Amino acid sequence: MKIYFLSNYSIELLFDSFKKKLNNNSIDFEIIYPGFNQYLTEILDSNSKLYQSKPEIVFLSVDINYYLTSHIDIKNNPPISEQAKNQIDQLFDSIKAVAKKLPTSMIFIDNFFLDSSLSFGTLEYNYFGLESFINQLNNRLLDLTTIFRNIRIVNVNGLINKHGQKNIFDYRLYYLAKFRWNKKGIEEFTNLYLSHLKAYLGIRKKCIALDLDNTLWGGIIGQDGIENIRLSLDGAGKAFYDFQLALLNYFKQGIILSICSKNSENAVQEVFDKHPYMVLKPEHFAIKKINWNNKAENLIETAEELNIGLDSIVFLDDSKFERELIKQQLPQVEVPELPEDPSLYTSFLRELDYFNFHQLTDDDFKRNETYRLNSERKKLENSFNDIKDYLRSLQMKVLIKEIDDFTFPRIVQLIQKTNQFNTTTKRYTESEISQMRNSDKWKIYSFSVSDKFGDNGIVGVFILEFNTNKSEVFIDSFIMSCRVIGREIENVILYYIINLGKKNNINKISAQIIPTSKNEPCRDVYKKFGFKQENENKWLLNISDKEFELPDYFELTSL
Repeated sequence: MKIYFLSNYSIELLFDSFKKKLNNNSIDFEIIYPGFNQYLTEILDSNSKLYQSKPEIVFLSVDINYYLTSHIDIKNNPPISEQAKNQIDQLFDSIKAVAKKLPTSMIFIDNFFLDSSLSFGTLEYNYFGLESFINQLNNRLLDLTTIFRNIRIVNVNGLINKHGQKNIFDYRLYYLAKFRWNKKGIEEFTNLYLSHLKAYLGIRKKCIALDLDNTLWGGIIGQDGIENIRLSLDGAGKAFYDFQLALLNYFKQGIILSICSKNSENAVQEVFDKHPYMVLKPEHFAIKKINWNNKAENLIETAEELNIGLDSIVFLDDSKFERELIKQQLPQVEVPELPEDPSLYTSFLRELDYFNFHQLTDDDFKRNETYRLNSERKKLENSFNDIKDYLRSLQMKVLIKEIDDFTFPRIVQLIQKTNQFNTTTKRYTESEISQMRNSDKWKIYSFSVSDKFGDNGIVGVFILEFNTNKSEVFIDSFIMSCRVIGREIENVILYYIINLGKKNNINKISAQIIPTSKNEPCRDVYKKFGFKQENENKWLLNISDKEFELPDYFELTSL
């Protein structure tokens, strides 16, 4: 992945820290940097290295203070000269230009902050508004994201407000090397860039597994009783109340919550039923492991029941013993060090770099409800002796739809994060999908599933590549959410692809399986459907002289 940096200061001093973080997260990269203050030249020159290299990622970091320092005019409001305003307008024109010229690149732009040395003290907000001018510029940046799909804003201003300029700037470096970040600043700044890159690549955890005593509330319910645990709207209990609110926000974003607690189930249920300040309710937890078993065993069962990998789980527990146990027995599980002081729980949770998003889709909002309904489906399945009878009872409807602006974000999300049913695990990015979408060579489809229990939303993607004379179609990727594995939906999709091929006078359908450590659930998908193995990874199906039937327990619609 090519990452191109453009800046008006010595941003290369960040690179060592950033490269180390990329390596630690197993992100392949090539950093390209044209040199100090070359961003306008690179953007305005259509033959520049920027456009020749066609980077997947562009980081544009412009320190607006360099424009302001030499062009203060206190007779104006805001107190800057016309020359500075013209330079700023030129900057915005250049942002629009690069977004247009690199439509398949994702462009990350730092928002602006005001150097405290430019503050006018009591004059600010009373005589003129330099800070409000910076806010207006940041709003202009925000407006660009509604015009250009390939622009994302990096909230550097928020980072600086959080830590304070005195704590993350080094003014000696500012004057010596045109670079203002000290060691702590570099660490925080590169963490921010990494968070955005992980959001773009879909690198995130899926589930938070939570202890209860001294985690969701203060005290031990089995010893202290419901009336004495700390959970309230003020005092020490407010810390646990706010922690639950923060967890609820993650739940609303589609992060799965589960319980992993050594406790009496009756005592815990009493807290849920009777405590007036319990923010989280039983329905907010997809899995509840409340018993006296080894917590490692409980987490293994949680992963199996949710059909996710152990490496998708973050385990939060106040007990150092339990944390160390999980680290040793289940190294795949992420185990952050929960602070000893509960008043730090909420800020600690919000700073965890495991749940990065740039956009939320309807499927994110529905996810936890889908997992709840899956437990209802499981109960129904257990009442049948014949799997076919169970599938018929679900009354499943499958909707297949070619990619559009509405389905685009969810398609990219599934491509980037699905591991188990993913035939090739090709991690196409937004820019690559945009490019494929505009090519006659490729067709990209999503599919959604609903049944008598409810709507699962968009649960899968398949990408078809047509050869030059369109005599053969290749299934480049076939991806399906773990939420619907086991319902034979893959047969509906292959039936649709075959009929699409026949309508277009295509005789052969080829496909590929690239084995990974996680995609065992889809290894035999083509074999079971009658494809013949051509070599180690390639499969072929001749459809010219065969008839294929849709299973009678599906209703198929395509748009």
